[in-house]
Amino acid sequence: MPAQALMEKLHALEQDGAVRWLPFGIAYPSRDWLSWFKGARGEIEVARRLAKLGDGWTVLHSVPVGSNDSDIDHVAVGPGGLFTINTKRSPDARVWVGGGTFLINGSKKPYLRNSTHEARRLEKLLAAVGVTATATPVIAVSGVKSLTVKSPPRWNGEPVEVVETPAIARRLRRRARLDADQVGRIAAALARPDTWAASERVSIDLAALRDVYDRLDRGLDRWNLLVLLVGILVAGGIAALALSMAGGYPQFIAGVVSKLF
Repeated sequence: MPAQALMEKLHALEQDGAVRWLPFGIAYPSRDWLSWFKGARGEIEVARRLAKLGDGWTVLHSVPVGSNDSDIDHVAVGPGGLFTINTKRSPDARVWVGGGTFLINGSKKPYLRNSTHEARRLEKLLAAVGVTATATPVIAVSGVKSLTVKSPPRWNGEPVEVVETPAIARRLRRRARLDADQVGRIAAALARPDTWAASERVSIDLAALRDVYDRLDRGLDRWNLLVLLVGILVAGGIAALALSMAGGYPQFIAGVVSKLF
């Protein structure tokens, strides 16, 4: 399930008190919880876009690959190739990529290294079950204000794809790299339980987990609405006070009334 690992983390943090529940189902989150939640939203959005890849593609989400709850956000295989996809949601951020450098609002991030490591890790897991394949690491950035790719991104000489989420399906389909037999062998290996046997999660009720996430999502939306309404009221109060001090409040009210009636 998309963002499964993050949903589990969000639920655990909620139980530890990272979310305070206010009247009317309003969720007041901690900053740490909110950071995890943004990541979950990003993975869900990427999964929705990957669903548009169409026939001939196999896509896995939140794939466990080791200890300490580590996972790959998405794995996709189809005619366009085999890909590991790392989702990064950075609302309104400016992303700059060039060679081995990945910057978010001027701050250097290790995403190129981490994504390349995930691709190589997947290749080793497939090799362990007798399948040789080359995985291309992809970083899907979501919610950003701008993405600038100055030069082709690479890590240790290996290419890394960096793409905005809305364009990810088109990017993965853009060239044919694998024939149907190759896709079938890799997809079959990805579906084998023993490919991931060393890192399987404890079985949980996915529907119940999704219900928990949806409840938290609604609660956060209500919190954001509350913050917006309070901001409007405060701004209106400040404007009214300023007009009153300037002697223009009666004229302001008269102008509003005249427009209404």
